[in-house]
Amino acid sequence: MIYTVRPSIAQREITTVQETQLWVKFWGVRGSVPTPVTANQRYGGNTVCVEMMMGDQRIIFDSGTGIVGLGHHLQQQAGASVAYLFFTHTQWDRIQGFPFFQPAFIGGNHFSVYGGTAPNGASIKHCLTDQMLQPHFSMPLQHMRANLTFSTVGDRDCFQIGDIQVKTLKTNARNEAIGYRLSWNDYTVVYATDTPTESVDAAFLEFVDQADILIYDGTYSDLTYLYAAATDQGTVPQPWELGVEIAKRAGVKELVLLHHSPVQDDAILDQLQDEVSNRFANAKIAYEGMVVSR
Repeated sequence: MIYTVRPSIAQREITTVQETQLWVKFWGVRGSVPTPVTANQRYGGNTVCVEMMMGDQRIIFDSGTGIVGLGHHLQQQAGASVAYLFFTHTQWDRIQGFPFFQPAFIGGNHFSVYGGTAPNGASIKHCLTDQMLQPHFSMPLQHMRANLTFSTVGDRDCFQIGDIQVKTLKTNARNEAIGYRLSWNDYTVVYATDTPTESVDAAFLEFVDQADILIYDGTYSDLTYLYAAATDQGTVPQPWELGVEIAKRAGVKELVLLHHSPVQDDAILDQLQDEVSNRFANAKIAYEGMVVSR
């Protein structure tokens, strides 16, 4: 089989954000730990961070190390930075970039932070504060001079941010992960990671129904990389396979997979892109700098 080879980050021109009503840019697509190695240079090694513009509202999903580059970008923009930060959960690869998010240290910037309750009962504010305490970090969260507000969300919440409707769904009881469905004008984007891989859940199908863009977890639980794993209980699909099934059944227009395992190098992800595209034509494997727009 011949696999399509994508150009390296160094070789290609990073996709330029267009003047569109809705766009999503991927600043970090890796799971677990950053992987700044040559074998990963085309898809990138920063942990998960996704930026989205809906009209004039900026939304940031998770703050892995990808948020550092996003912060540098925002610092170059004129005027104060205003954004909503949505955390799916507080495991390390979703929060480790937050202490290095430069705009949060600048007075006049404003960030509204949303997240669920951790398995130990800690709020999103508590979790972000704890990782910045000695001996883990030299500067506490209180040194951030931006206007930071913190809100706790739960399962099946519904609220507004400006003219955007936000709905939530608990996607993983083990780590209390929260998925987000954002609807604005005639567009809907769903950001849902750390989803169960055993079967398609009816509540989740309803949650992603007719989404224009579904950003979904494509990482792997073992080293088979591409195909269903055989167990004593039967064949267990890989997360990307379940994502394709969900996208088809829910009428999703575009599927984007991220949260790549540290052991998935560029060659493996190239192979995965071809395999996924064969099953769902409008599916993409996310890479750093990629922009999806409407």
